Amino acid sequence: MEPSTQEKTIGTKIFAIIKGVIAFLVVTLSLFHIFLEPKSKAQLDYAPKYKEEVRRLDSLQLHYITQLENKEINADQYVLIAKQHLASYEPSLKKISSVRRSLAQEHSFRGRSSLHFWLFVFGLVIALFFFSCKSLKDDFSRGSTFKFHFVSLTGILVSGFWFIHLIFLTQKDFTQNNYIAAILFGALLFSVFVYFLVKYYTYKDDIIYKQLWFIEKVKTTYFYNMSIKAKYAEKHKTSIPSSHNVKNVDETIDDFQKDLNELITDV
Repeated sequence: MEPSTQEKTIGTKIFAIIKGVIAFLVVTLSLFHIFLEPKSKAQLDYAPKYKEEVRRLDSLQLHYITQLENKEINADQYVLIAKQHLASYEPSLKKISSVRRSLAQEHSFRGRSSLHFWLFVFGLVIALFFFSCKSLKDDFSRGSTFKFHFVSLTGILVSGFWFIHLIFLTQKDFTQNNYIAAILFGALLFSVFVYFLVKYYTYKDDIIYKQLWFIEKVKTTYFYNMSIKAKYAEKHKTSIPSSHNVKNVDETIDDFQKDLNELITDV
């Protein structure tokens, strides 16, 4: 049993709402980073230890200098103590730095410092991609030339570049400019694919809309005119007079053929 017109209408509205919600989430995705922490609690708790250790070591150094000035130790003793102190200085700080790097690594995501940062950047990129695709679709719908498409295509190319970088590469690759040529080539292929995909679905939707328009016009105009003529002729046993402002059969057929030819040409 086929669904009724009302059921189809409800289904269409629900689908439109779902698309609207998805579009809203895509555009506002970068804002969701506020619900994530840029650093973990362990990182925040451990962060002061480096400065504390530096202050402790500096304090010891000043203490030894004070002892030397007060002649509590002689110069030879100070040199020996200073060498030992400096020897312990670097390993102590390296140990703390190693722990900090380990904590940062645990909190990192896709080679970035955190999911907080990654989601923020990814959200901006996907918003650029969304609006570029929408702009391109509007360009196709308006029948704009390629010079207008080029602006939208550039946005898709840039977003494609960052999609690849954010998903497959790390921050280290970014700072060292690694794989730039490969990323650009991949982004170019991505943008070309999206360009023709948007073009295909835009024209497909346009054809569907024109077909629906033609069907609606047949129902509301041509069928209406023909039914009026038929009912009038059946009732009065004569054709409808021109004073009723209803087109005759030949005119109606000509208009119908004209609209049909236009539809076929567009398809």
